[in-house]
Amino acid sequence: MTATEVGQVRDWGTRVLCAVGVPVDAAAAVTESLIFADLRGVSTHGMLRLPTYVERLRAGGINARARVRVVSDLGALVVLDADAGPGASTGVEAADLAIERARLHGIGCVIARNANHFGASAYFTNRMADAGMVGLAACNTEPVMCAPFGGTPVLGTNPIAVAVPLPYDRRPQLDMATTVTSQGRLILALHAGEDIPTGWAVDTLGRPTTSAQAGLAGALLPVGGPKGFGLAFAVDALLALGGASTSTHVLPLSGDPSLAQGLGHLFLAVRADATGSLDDYRRDIEDLVSAVHGSAGDLDVPAPLVPGEPELGREQTANGLIELSPHVLGELRLLAAAVGIPFPIPPSGASAPALPDARAQQGGTP
Repeated sequence: MTATEVGQVRDWGTRVLCAVGVPVDAAAAVTESLIFADLRGVSTHGMLRLPTYVERLRAGGINARARVRVVSDLGALVVLDADAGPGASTGVEAADLAIERARLHGIGCVIARNANHFGASAYFTNRMADAGMVGLAACNTEPVMCAPFGGTPVLGTNPIAVAVPLPYDRRPQLDMATTVTSQGRLILALHAGEDIPTGWAVDTLGRPTTSAQAGLAGALLPVGGPKGFGLAFAVDALLALGGASTSTHVLPLSGDPSLAQGLGHLFLAVRADATGSLDDYRRDIEDLVSAVHGSAGDLDVPAPLVPGEPELGREQTANGLIELSPHVLGELRLLAAAVGIPFPIPPSGASAPALPDARAQQGGTP
């Protein structure tokens, strides 16, 4: 693994996206979401994804100059068309609208259709929690999960995330795929030449496999069997309320880069002061966290953790550095050469060149 300063990677990623036509604010949101994932140890949703995003931006599958528009407005419930824009930037618009409506109505639900891959769901629930809301985010993906006892992919990984408005340095936060693992972890295992654990996936004949390649060709398994499958189905059912395509009609991120994925995003913001003050709610959650931490009793085991605590710990010990695997580093260097913006980590023995200002590249074309 190679480490570099977060600020350098953030600036470089933003400039790369600007160079292929993305407005600077949208480019910054996308890059920030990728870095957020890497810092928290979720490298499947980190800078690994940037080359794919750029390929799709150049080919037209991601609309660099997307204009999000309102399709239906029922006050607390809004349906948006994401115009096939970069998922993280259209997701920020939708999450902010959910926050705005929750301030007016106590709850705000925004469903975006015609959307693209948005990265780590927790990036958006954090945004809602920072605004004093309990935030929920969900999306669907192309079919990669089989039903229990089935072998053919029929639902997406359909992740769900929830964050509560405690201060960030001690915020409980759920962010989970409804499959046993994400598809990205199989991709990372494939690139590393590693086997995957039994129970992650099945091959094209529905047989358990330890081969990442066979698992990618076959199907991921739902977490908790029928329970995870039921959650994934529920995500699709909620997204369909806004006219979003269900998993069976979503196109793969790794597919034809000229075609938008057409998936759905859901953002739900709920005011945490519904029955009292925000401080009252925070005290209740802090008590719950303390109960979890103390639940090991006299057992000689590590203290139990609340959701999101391992990821938060990784971020807190990163010291402003982002770690990139040799494979990801190689892919980013290829991308740097393709767009003509030198990567901030030079090859051994070379000095890092100066980078141009992102805002000066707004005239760039895909």
